[in-house]
Amino acid sequence: MGTDPYAALATELHLMGRRLDALGAELMRLRAVEGAGVPGSEGFPGAAAPPAAPQPPVPQSPVTQGWPDPRGTGGSAQVPADHGGGPRAPRSQLSGARVLAWTGGGVTLLGVALLLALAASRDWFSPLGRVVSGAVLGVALIALALRLHRKRDARIGALALAGTGFAALYLAVAAATALYFLLAPLPALLLALVVAAGGLGLADRWRSQLLGCGVVVGAAVLAPVLAWGWLLVALVLALQVAALPVVLRRAWPVLAVVAAIGPVLYGAAVAGLAYPAGRGSTVAVAIAALVAGLSTALPAARVLGARPVGVLVAVTPVPVLVAGAVWGGWSGAAVAAVAVVALAAFAAVPGTRTPVRVAAVAAAALALFQATLTALDGSTATAVLLAQAVVAAVLAAQLRARLPLAIAAAYGLVAVLTAIGRDAPVEGLVRYPSISYAGPGSGPLLAGAAVSALVVAVAVALLVAGVRAGVVRSGAASAPLWVPLGVAGCYGVTSLLVTLGLLVSDDRTGFTAGHALATVSWTAVALVLLARGIRRPAPRIAGMVLVGAAVAKLVLFDLVALDGVARVAAFLGAGLVLLAAGTRYARLVAEAESEPTEN
Repeated sequence: MGTDPYAALATELHLMGRRLDALGAELMRLRAVEGAGVPGSEGFPGAAAPPAAPQPPVPQSPVTQGWPDPRGTGGSAQVPADHGGGPRAPRSQLSGARVLAWTGGGVTLLGVALLLALAASRDWFSPLGRVVSGAVLGVALIALALRLHRKRDARIGALALAGTGFAALYLAVAAATALYFLLAPLPALLLALVVAAGGLGLADRWRSQLLGCGVVVGAAVLAPVLAWGWLLVALVLALQVAALPVVLRRAWPVLAVVAAIGPVLYGAAVAGLAYPAGRGSTVAVAIAALVAGLSTALPAARVLGARPVGVLVAVTPVPVLVAGAVWGGWSGAAVAAVAVVALAAFAAVPGTRTPVRVAAVAAAALALFQATLTALDGSTATAVLLAQAVVAAVLAAQLRARLPLAIAAAYGLVAVLTAIGRDAPVEGLVRYPSISYAGPGSGPLLAGAAVSALVVAVAVALLVAGVRAGVVRSGAASAPLWVPLGVAGCYGVTSLLVTLGLLVSDDRTGFTAGHALATVSWTAVALVLLARGIRRPAPRIAGMVLVGAAVAKLVLFDLVALDGVARVAAFLGAGLVLLAAGTRYARLVAEAESEPTEN
């Protein structure tokens, strides 16, 4: 009868497991002896070991699990875990090692720079020999870093060596271009890009975001030495595009932001310092930086967090905005409008996360604001800003969204303050004749009336949008929001009626008639608010406050500033409206009290 092959295999596995158990027990005993530090036990295998400290259970392999422990403890044999790295150094020691390594790299790099400068001043070697020696040193440092990186405990030094090597290569390229004129700008840029690509590839292989950022920063710092103008922006744009695959592969947010800083800074600097003859190419590279930044942010939003992508989107239009501000006029407004369109298109991409979309819309709103002020000035700019605020508020009311409401509030705040200070000034309301509306023709009065009407429209639109968006409520907690809107609305109504009165009769009669109508209108609006506030405290309080304001205006201003029929009309009109308001309000209160309350 033949031997069962499965039984033989099981027996062999059992014996092998027993041997592994014995080996594991011996290793544990030796480690216990070494850890205890018993005098006289070194070198004596038979020396008695002190009791070992209890060890946490280690997951068993399928071979040894459940087999008896050969030490006779009645448990299962445990094989000590091997983490592969031995005892790890404390974090403070690792930080100190990093500081020493990178400090050494910086000192070495300074030595390379001093060597190139000293060789140039003392005429050592030929220019080509100096550049080649610096490049050879950089390549040697990178090669040594590649060799050291194979050892786990030498990887900190390997990163420092690699960063120093790439920096030395950048110095060699800079010396060959700006110091010895051995390379033209375009070949030097291509060579710098090759060095940067090699560094990014090595950072990707080593999974080191720090090395990738160092390579990009080194190339960006070198860039102004090699070129200026559109060529400089093109270099840092190429760096940003080259870093994109690594960013997407490793999901490195810091590298994405660092790679985007170069095009923003250099694009803004080039746009701000460009001569009029070179503004065309400057605008072209600024728009290219915008497109490249948004094109980078679009795939990066799929793998990175919302915060770094939002920062990336928010800073990309800076070169375009600087170029538009420097250009000025309608041409500058057209440049800023490009940023508006690009950012709006980015925000409309399906699947874009809300924080990123908010950043894009906010940047687009800022670009639109700049385009408006760049193309227009005076009361026209104020009127257009107020109209834009009304449109944004209507959009917020329709969508019940807070982002367009915030944009409308920002636009409206700036425009209303501008209107009060310049286009519909306070002086035109409290004194006649006013220097503010002086001038040939009725142009200033027409502009003041238009701006005042838009101020009223903005106040009403913001109030309605705030209610529909859930920001303004009927409670007293919303008072800091609707009280400024009410004050702006009252100011706009008063300014509108006074300017219309002056347009009808450009004398004191028109001025006083406008104020009389304004006082009556305040009282009428107060009646409406009181009627709406039977069961809601906020309109009721606002109506009572507006009644007090109307009475204060009658006594403190109209009684002194108005005369004749206008004064009588103001007091009679306001008094009759107040009487009607009191009668109607008492009836509404009685009807509300007589209605049965629902349980």
